[in-house]
Amino acid sequence: MHRSFRNLAGALALGAACLIAAFQPAAAQGIATDMDLRGITSLRVTASPMTVDSLDCSVESAAMVRELRQQLVSEGMKATDSDAALAVVTVLSTRDANTDVCNSTLMLGAYKKASFFDKDVGWIRTGYVVMWQSAVLVSSPSETHSVQVRDGLAKLGDALLGDWRNANRPVNSASSQ
Repeated sequence: MHRSFRNLAGALALGAACLIAAFQPAAAQGIATDMDLRGITSLRVTASPMTVDSLDCSVESAAMVRELRQQLVSEGMKATDSDAALAVVTVLSTRDANTDVCNSTLMLGAYKKASFFDKDVGWIRTGYVVMWQSAVLVSSPSETHSVQVRDGLAKLGDALLGDWRNANRPVNSASSQ
């Protein structure tokens, strides 16, 4: 009876360990997925269409794309014209005409093109999966808003680069830290 209990306890412990491992993120298990930044060496930087209020707040997408591209390249990420992996800047702005205060939700996302079989239509489709995404809210007077938004984008760029470096760190150096 005592031996059966030990066998049962051992089996339960092994089962629990397997269950815990199954619920770890894929990156923690060393499994490559379409959902992380591992293996990414370049991003095409682009911007989503902006709201009309963005113009009243002096937020201009071409400058933001250019600055983010320069930031990524200066830290080791290659710029590309390929659409295989994208960094997309999205800014949703509003301006209060009474107070002349602008509020912008600034989002940065990294997306990878992936193909999958769609059972509903019976063929392969191609779309983008999210590898990384974050956002900040910026609120400031309209005359300084563009600077505040660019600073927010630089912070998001730093966060993306930090996660990109961690995802692409050699395996042996990951265990030594």
